[in-house]
Amino acid sequence: MHLSRANTSEISPIMDRGLRLAGWKDIAAYLGKTDRTVKRWGRDRGLPVHRVPGTAKASVYAYSNELDRWLENADAETEDQAEQTGQPLPAPDLIDPTAPQGAPNTMLPTTRPRPLLRRRWLLVGVALLLAAVTLDVAVRLRAVPIARTFRSLLAAHAKAVAPLAVSEAERSAADDFYLRGRYEWNQRTPASLHRALDLFTQAIVHNPSDARAYAGLADTYDLLREYSTDADSDAFPRAIAAAKKAVALDDSLAEAHRALAFAEMYGVWDFAGAEAEFRRAIALDPKDPQARRWFANALCVGGRFPEALAQMDKAQELDPTSHATLADKGWMLYNANHVREGIELLKEVERSAPEFYSPHSYLMQIDLDLRDYPSFLSEGQLAAQSSGDAALLDTIASSRAGYERGGSRGLLQALYAKEKRYYAAGQLHAQLLARVCLLMGNTRESLDVMEDAYMRKNIDVLAILSELDLLSLKDDPRYQSLAQKINFPRAPSSSTGPPNSF
Repeated sequence: MHLSRANTSEISPIMDRGLRLAGWKDIAAYLGKTDRTVKRWGRDRGLPVHRVPGTAKASVYAYSNELDRWLENADAETEDQAEQTGQPLPAPDLIDPTAPQGAPNTMLPTTRPRPLLRRRWLLVGVALLLAAVTLDVAVRLRAVPIARTFRSLLAAHAKAVAPLAVSEAERSAADDFYLRGRYEWNQRTPASLHRALDLFTQAIVHNPSDARAYAGLADTYDLLREYSTDADSDAFPRAIAAAKKAVALDDSLAEAHRALAFAEMYGVWDFAGAEAEFRRAIALDPKDPQARRWFANALCVGGRFPEALAQMDKAQELDPTSHATLADKGWMLYNANHVREGIELLKEVERSAPEFYSPHSYLMQIDLDLRDYPSFLSEGQLAAQSSGDAALLDTIASSRAGYERGGSRGLLQALYAKEKRYYAAGQLHAQLLARVCLLMGNTRESLDVMEDAYMRKNIDVLAILSELDLLSLKDDPRYQSLAQKINFPRAPSSSTGPPNSF
């Protein structure tokens, strides 16, 4: 059960607050200071840092634009003091004074950093690039007049940074940031995905022509809307922006086409374009398990389960230790009516990786479908904790109280009330409310939710039209009309060769 903070009809600008910096070390690296220094600034000088609600005190993050504005004021204040006292400005403390003598400085890359002004200009440039292409995507959904302004800013940025040569040391630093980003990306937790964003951005700062780093950004945005509470309307346009930049830099990079395929499939419902990009990615790198798995999931949307399971089996063969592949395969088996096999596989993944979000989320939805309400509450609690989703945590708590008061009926009533509230606030996926309406026998409201999801251009409409429990409505004229409006993919009538599109 994924909760989203904003509905997909809202396209929010990327430049409001700049880049997100997760943790004291990343904030310190951006400012060219030690973490001890920035912690002191946060305590004594009003450094604009934010704390994650309900987490440990050390869980902080900041935005680059806010830091820059604060730093300008702080620098001006320091310069005024220097003029009054006649003392020179202090040099930046780039070395961690708490590290043992002779130990490597882990606060910053091992290569000598570029001047901070240039680094910040490049960071802003990355954001401008994503903003410009993001707005091009937004135009496909509704008019955005300021797109031309972002394009002109992007052109100015490209002109400014183009002459900068990239040394071998910078390339080496970029490679290091990229590999660290891939490690964090593979952890698939809200915190690790935000760290991955920061690391891929740093890779681009050191090597602006690194197509892999842009592909990494795109892959991360593709996953953020699933594994955290980041809004689809933020994640998918940015994923398309970064993926298109990666393709432009290196058309032979399989992971760039893979990321673009995912975002086009779920972000703009371009089913034929997504299939072409998936096939291009697999042709470029037949041994990439990620492309196989994502392609398999996309095929499931159209009910093409035999093809989907074949791709998923290949993904598992290429990477048999992947928790994500096994979890998605379990969900796929369940929706292909291999119920027991799917549940057993999901429970196996759950035992192996108890903090991994996907099996808890899938089992929670399965338990609700099967009316196993105690298990639904247990899995929902685990899903909320692993994703840091406060709204889901509140929903599960209310549902548990309803179950204790009035059994299954009390649970469904409490669940419906909370989900309806969060859906109205743009914080709940539509298929979840549609499912509960159906469980309560309210078919008309379930269809109302489906149509509303379509009007909001919400990704959830794809799940609504393909998930097993909601397929019981497929003969309803309103359901069929909705499927026609979005050119929803259909399973092929025969298995003689692959169809031309989803």
